[in-house]
Amino acid sequence: MFKNYLVVAFRNLLKNKVFTIINILGLGLALAVCIVAFFNHMFNYEFDRQNENFDEIYRVTSFRDMQGREQEYGVVPATMGLDIKKDIPGIERSARIIRTGSPVKVGDNLFPSQISYVDPDFLKIFTFRTISGDLNTITGQSNVIISQEMANRLFGDQNSIGKVLSIINNDGKEFAYNVSAVFEDLPDNSSFRIDLLTHLDNFYLIWGGNDTDWKQWVNVLFLQIPDRANLPGIIQAMKNYLPVQNSARQDFIINRFNLIPLKDVGKSTRTIWASGLFPSLHPAAVVAPPVMALFILLIACFNFANTSRSIFSKRLKEIGLRKTFGGLRKQLVLQFMFETFIICFVALLASVVIAEFLVPAYSNLWAYMTIELTFTRYAVFWIFIVMLVLLTGFLSGVYPAIYVSSFSPVTVIKGDASVKGSGRLSLVLLTLQFAISVMALVMGIVFARNANYQRTLDLGYDKDNIIVVPVSPSVFTTLRNEVLSNPRVISAEGTEYNIGWGVYRRPVKENDKRLEVDVMDIGPGYAKTMGLRLVEGRLFEETRKDADRANNSIIVNRKFMDDLGWTTATGRYVTLYDTTRLNIIGVVEDFYTNGLWNKIEPTILRLSSSDQYSVLAVRANKADLPGILEDISLKWKNIEPDRIFGGQLQEDTLQEEKDINGSILKVNIFLAVTATLLSLIGMYNLVSLDIIKRTKEIGIRKIQGAPLHIIMYIISRKFIIILSIASILGCAGGYYMSLKLLDSIWDYFVKISAGMLLFAILIMFLATILTIILKVFKAALMNPVESLRYE
Repeated sequence: MFKNYLVVAFRNLLKNKVFTIINILGLGLALAVCIVAFFNHMFNYEFDRQNENFDEIYRVTSFRDMQGREQEYGVVPATMGLDIKKDIPGIERSARIIRTGSPVKVGDNLFPSQISYVDPDFLKIFTFRTISGDLNTITGQSNVIISQEMANRLFGDQNSIGKVLSIINNDGKEFAYNVSAVFEDLPDNSSFRIDLLTHLDNFYLIWGGNDTDWKQWVNVLFLQIPDRANLPGIIQAMKNYLPVQNSARQDFIINRFNLIPLKDVGKSTRTIWASGLFPSLHPAAVVAPPVMALFILLIACFNFANTSRSIFSKRLKEIGLRKTFGGLRKQLVLQFMFETFIICFVALLASVVIAEFLVPAYSNLWAYMTIELTFTRYAVFWIFIVMLVLLTGFLSGVYPAIYVSSFSPVTVIKGDASVKGSGRLSLVLLTLQFAISVMALVMGIVFARNANYQRTLDLGYDKDNIIVVPVSPSVFTTLRNEVLSNPRVISAEGTEYNIGWGVYRRPVKENDKRLEVDVMDIGPGYAKTMGLRLVEGRLFEETRKDADRANNSIIVNRKFMDDLGWTTATGRYVTLYDTTRLNIIGVVEDFYTNGLWNKIEPTILRLSSSDQYSVLAVRANKADLPGILEDISLKWKNIEPDRIFGGQLQEDTLQEEKDINGSILKVNIFLAVTATLLSLIGMYNLVSLDIIKRTKEIGIRKIQGAPLHIIMYIISRKFIIILSIASILGCAGGYYMSLKLLDSIWDYFVKISAGMLLFAILIMFLATILTIILKVFKAALMNPVESLRYE
């Protein structure tokens, strides 16, 4: 029996080579996208799971009031981390982390690095795999442990153990350490980016301070808690640290502490302020692949179903004879389903070939993502593949198999049986196909328009004319003077906080109104150099800086004024910490301090002193910026030889936003093009089937004098109706999906207009009409004599 099924299946598949190849390629592409979605999901699911103590690790976070709501922070008091293990039962280990991006020096060469200063228990809580040396040597304060990639950068093929490197602080002072171990590079789906590990005490040695001062913070505090039943008691016990901490930091009053399990740390990192860790995949990168895979798989299955119905309908005599000689309907269904699963299996093989290109292409779209096609790493992958093929085969084959096998053998033998050109279910499936395609087109158009909108949006300052250079306060004046000696430089000014590189928050008060505001400490010429637009009052000036500092003068943005309900702000004042009076001398237009990721917050600009400047902002004409940047880099080598030059265009501070925008755009364009092509193939197949069944009708109408355009209208009318219904459904779905995705990524994005929806409909109508015309025109031109002879 099985052999018979196999022989019949291959004969029929070879007999319909074109349709078979089209279905294999369509399903192969859909299955390849599903494979991409699987590995994307596993990358995100395995975030931080390489740690053997995964289920016992918790992060400590803090909460404070923020304009009537609680905001979660990643930073915690350093002293708390020092005492918590001995103070609270149930905690097996604790480890603090402080991160810096200090340069590392080997010989005369400087290397950028991500350094983590940790308590020794950090390497017992988390899993680090040793390549050489002994990880336990981190207890020695003269030692450092480096990653394999860092070892290759610093020492090439040489043995790294025993080598000496230096960490350089902002004052240019070098601190030498011995390399005592090398660990395997951490995977991209990890909360850590670590090039070098050393004892936490070395941070205070290099940068100053001590961990017995409650004013000191650490970036992260992790606890290992074997029994989760102890969690409520530990959270309750941490409240005992609040009085002493809040007494030491009255500017940062904490309401409570919390524990986050490691499985939630990656996704919570995006909402935690001052997180200090790297987040797991953005929600858009998690949701987009399975949605895309589902859409394309459904279209491919619907295509297959309609095509199979067309092919199976040519085998009515075979069906009649089988039933006449005692064949059961379930055997016919089994035969047709068997043929369907053969195509699905071949499509699976094709999908593996396609996935070889699609998986790395998708991986390259996202920063800090590395996924690869592997058949041995995940046992669940094979279960996924089997279930996927079974589902695909069922969705693709069950409808045509049941429908075609239902014909009576008597009717078939008499020749009275006929398959309608396009049954109701076929039309429903085609409608769903096109609805999904229109939805994909809408999303592609919306994200293309959004990319252009965000690229050209006025950010409230002159980002296109600025260079920013991180600099040590000790050499700031020297560098600034050298930069200003270039005649192409319009202005140059220092600042502690640069637009796009962070702010800090403080509470201010005006009568009974309290406001949490972003604060930037800047130089007197910074606002003018950056091109901030004055609304009222004045900006800071070099000639008045001493008086402005003495008077606690500030500049605010329009959002600040609006949130307090003022119509004018110049000459008014607010109070900082209920004690310090800040006098407002000017108002500037709102500007985006963090690109388009977050909403514009009320902002204060305060004057800083030159011995605190950490950034030099340089203004020049856009065409001159590359040459000026190169000139600064050459001068840098003489001014600060022990620090890596980090100058860049201000526009490049928005690069992450551009990269994500571009990646999402590419994904949606791929979805739109693929969905549209597959739907057009489905339309072509149904139109072909319809024409075959109406060949005699076309001949009769031509003999009776029906013009070409009438014949084309009659044949294509129901397909145009289908497309119209699909367009309404697709536009509604595309609008909703686009809005949800945009809102999950940015706070500022393009408004979805009716024009975008109409443009998607226009594209689909034009493509569909051309597809129909291609087939109908040929049929309409057929000689009516041949049409009437058609059987």
